[in-house]
This record gives sequence, structure tokens and C-alpha cells, in this order.
Amino acid sequence: MVRASIRALALAFLLSSLGLAATADAAHAGRGAAPVRVGIVLFDGVQIIDFAAPYEVFGQAGFSVATVSPDGRAVSTAMELSVSPDHGFADAPAFDVLLVPGGDVHAAAADEAILAFVRARSAGAKHVLSVCTGSHILAAAGMLDGLTATTFYPAVGQLAADYPKIRVVSDQRWVDSGRIVTSAGLSSGIDAALHVVARLRGEDAARTTALHLEYDWRPDDGFVRGRMADRYLPGLRDVAWPSDIAFERLVAVGDEDRWRMRYRVASQTPREKLLSRIAHSIDGDGDGWRRDPDEDGYRWQRNVDGRRLVLTVATWPGERDGMFELESRLVIAQGFAQEGQPDKPGARR
Repeated sequence: MVRASIRALALAFLLSSLGLAATADAAHAGRGAAPVRVGIVLFDGVQIIDFAAPYEVFGQAGFSVATVSPDGRAVSTAMELSVSPDHGFADAPAFDVLLVPGGDVHAAAADEAILAFVRARSAGAKHVLSVCTGSHILAAAGMLDGLTATTFYPAVGQLAADYPKIRVVSDQRWVDSGRIVTSAGLSSGIDAALHVVARLRGEDAARTTALHLEYDWRPDDGFVRGRMADRYLPGLRDVAWPSDIAFERLVAVGDEDRWRMRYRVASQTPREKLLSRIAHSIDGDGDGWRRDPDEDGYRWQRNVDGRRLVLTVATWPGERDGMFELESRLVIAQGFAQEGQPDKPGARR
């Protein structure tokens, strides 16, 4: 029994030296004397993973973590989870790292109290980290002007349009602009938080934390959503959609060389007529797509950086009148002249 207790104490001491055992205490504000203090800004509409995943990373790294909201009251997340913060803005302590998560940020980015708090607390922080659309809050606070930054992939264009003084990129999982680090969407916050840990405590500490989390951290070669093949899909910005149309996304999968999307569509507009409208939009999108109609839908080709892109779009009858399925496939490579033909639902390749 004594030997077992000694072994347990020795193991506890070893884990503590790695910053792992004490995390249940050190991971929350007011418990222990953690060397790095992290503050997380919460607001109504915040995305859960945007703040919870970095919270776990920083806590497991042995940092203290505290959450703050404008008035100290509970916030409702984008998925309607109620979260009670540790502090309001008025009684929040100083932080070494300020984290600004994303989510539905429209109201937060226009809230002067939030912007003023972010500006003030960023001034004394060693690092400021935004996750996903949290970069839009930093941008609204004027903190990203003249810097390179990123955001949630579908919001890249909007950030660039709204804040032309920012060099917005979509091909990086996170961007280190010195004191300010911005990450792409959702799970990218894990990687960016580990990067901040590495900046403050060294890469070994970050890798130790990642392994404890059973997370495959690849700081130099990780997944980047903005590099996927769907970045070449036409925007369909000027399609004359019927007023009664409704889309249900069934599939959206691919990699850097291929992409496939399938939707269930409900509309009284005949599917052939809708397909014609889509084709007209692609023909005139200005990106160089050249149409080659075939016997099973429509096909377009386009050359980009010496690579040939083949896009096909087709429809099939649905389960009932006024419903059909719409599928597009994109293939990027040489020698795929016959590729890109959509399979009918349920058919084998």
C-alpha cells in the first residue's frame, strides 16, 4: 500500500512537471498561481468550439483561463447552450492572452462596449488570438489594419470586402502577425491555441499538450479548408432563383483535387428550367468557364495555373413532384476528360 502511494505521488509529480496534472485546478481563474492568464470574451451567438477548444488547450498547458461577458451574465451560444462567465467587463482581471472567438458576430462586432474592452485589454496582453469569425470583431476594433489575417472560410470574402486595409488570406490554418494571431474556422482554434502555447512556453510544451489531448498537431502541414477544390466553384451569384425554392444539403465532400456537392431541392419550377438558369449563370460568371453540354447534364472546362478543371452539373427526379436532386462535381487534374460525370443517387461507381 505504501509503495503504491509512493508510485502515485511520483507519477503525480511527473505529470505536474509537464503541466498536465494540475490542469483541473490551474485551468480555471482564481485557482493556483498559473504563470499565464488567459481571458476569453463571450457574447450571445458565440460558437461553442471556438472558445471551448482553446480553453481546453490552454488549461491543459497549465495556464489559468477565465471567461468574461459584457455584464457578467450568462450568454447563449450559437447552438443555444447557456454559459455562465467568470467575470463581467467591469471586474475582469488583467490577461496575458486575450481570446476573441467567433460565431454569430454581427451584433458583437457592432457593440462598442465589446470593442472597447477588446482594445483596452489587448493593449496589455502578450498575445491576442481570434478564432473563426472572431477576426471580424478585431477588425471592427481597428486592430487588424495593415496586418495579414484569416477567418472562417465562407467569411473570407466578406472580411476582405468590409476591411480593405487587411490582407486577408484563405490558405493558412492560422496567421501569426506578431502579437496578434488569427485562425480559420472552428477546429482551427485548437492549432492556433497550441501555436500560442509554443510562443509562450516553447514547442515541446505545445507538443506535450497536443499529445495529452490525443490531437494530431501539424503546425507546418495541417489541414487548411481554404485549399480545398471547391474554391474554384462558380459563385452562382446571379441565378434567378424561384421564390419558393428550398435547398437541403445532402453531401459536400472532397479534397484539394476533387469536390462533390448534392442538394435536395424543393420548387415548383421544373428542374430542367432551373438547370438552364444555373448554366446561364456559370456561362457568364467571368471566370473563364467554357460550357460543353453533354447527354447527362452540363459540363464546363477551365484552365487554372496549367491545370484543367472539369465541372459537371446534373439533376434527377426526387421522391415526389416538386422535389429533385441537384449535384455538381469538380475535378482538377490532367487526363480526366471522362471524369466528373455525376453518379445517379444510389448508383455504384
